[in-house]
Amino acid sequence: MKIKTNLIILIVIISIGCSNISKNDIVFDNQLSELLENKNFFVLREKLKNAENKLSRDRQLYYEAYCAQAFNEMQKSNENVNILLKKYKSQLNDTIISELLTIKSNNFIHRYQYKDATEIYKTIIEKYNHLLDSSKMEDYQNMLHLFETIASVEPQMIHKEKDTEIPSYRNQYNHLMSTVKCGKIQDEFIFDTGAELSTISSSFAKKMGLKIYESDVKVGSSTSITVQTKLAVADSLYVGDILFENVVFLVLPDEHLSFPSINYEIHGIIGFPVIHQMGEIRIRKDGTLKVPFAPQSKQLENMFLDGLRPVVQLFSDNDTLLLTFDTGANKSELSKRYYEAHKDEVERNGKLQTAQQGGAGGIIDIEGYVLKNFSYTIGTRSNVLPEIRVLLEEFEFTKHYDGNLGQDVFTQFNEMTLNFNHMFIDFE
Repeated sequence: MKIKTNLIILIVIISIGCSNISKNDIVFDNQLSELLENKNFFVLREKLKNAENKLSRDRQLYYEAYCAQAFNEMQKSNENVNILLKKYKSQLNDTIISELLTIKSNNFIHRYQYKDATEIYKTIIEKYNHLLDSSKMEDYQNMLHLFETIASVEPQMIHKEKDTEIPSYRNQYNHLMSTVKCGKIQDEFIFDTGAELSTISSSFAKKMGLKIYESDVKVGSSTSITVQTKLAVADSLYVGDILFENVVFLVLPDEHLSFPSINYEIHGIIGFPVIHQMGEIRIRKDGTLKVPFAPQSKQLENMFLDGLRPVVQLFSDNDTLLLTFDTGANKSELSKRYYEAHKDEVERNGKLQTAQQGGAGGIIDIEGYVLKNFSYTIGTRSNVLPEIRVLLEEFEFTKHYDGNLGQDVFTQFNEMTLNFNHMFIDFE
């Protein structure tokens, strides 16, 4: 069916809510909107380099605010948002203002400024609730409750004075275990980029003497199980010899971190906010971790951030794929989105199987196809996974992505470098 051109223009004008849209290349702006909706920040960033005379200033600032956040330039992102809200606010509709406020709140969270994030969530809920359906409202209220609980906590700080090697190893479940110390208590916690916040069992939080904040925050896991949790703060926490101050933990009941069927118990997880602040981490095949004082620079940017989760660009045959990055996952997986884009090939070449998947809250059975000999390129290195599962069920954390990278990829190389200063992952 052919849609009239003037109707397309009308829809675009309504969706972007900017009075000076006449200065825009409408088709170009529409392309950028679609890239943003699909979280394809690599292509979006490249297209913005050629945006001169194609976008009005406010639209350019809008897209650049998202891109700056994705590529870990939180201050630049906030500066763009502030200009838009100060200089162009009268031209923006409520939907875009709400988006900009959400960008700003996420930037504050990345900088551990919980009070500032709290104030923005209050504003969104009070002034822009008419834009939120029941699910979105619940999400915003949950985020408000989480960060309001720790609004008085000072920002997390790292004390890194030299190249540091963190004692670590891979356990029998291929989890990367790192030595941590709080007060007189020393233990090994999972080193997990896929954990959006560090996590600790209730009994171990008490054992380590953490300050407990009574709350009932709902968090999801990789198995889509929702868990009620409290919060705790470690005034000081050593990861190896690196000192962190004001580290926030989710506190889960012991039973949600215990797996009796495999006789496995998790005491704690070092999550993304701590790992991100290290700047660069080099993970060797034997599990040894090295954190250099001065992160290296590489012309390789192949990683961006989606909230508190890293996303990596991967090439496979003729595909350019986006996968979340999870050092806590034993095996890599391809998502339902990948399945839908490659359905005929997956069903023709894959074998349908049911497997178990575990996360905070328990273990579930998941149906999927197993593909053999999955070739890929990440950064400067290529390799082949003997097999990879393609999931038939959609999970929230891979909803917009083609899958999740796990330890089976990382251990194919002698060393992996994860660099948040220059936003790349590479292998030796």
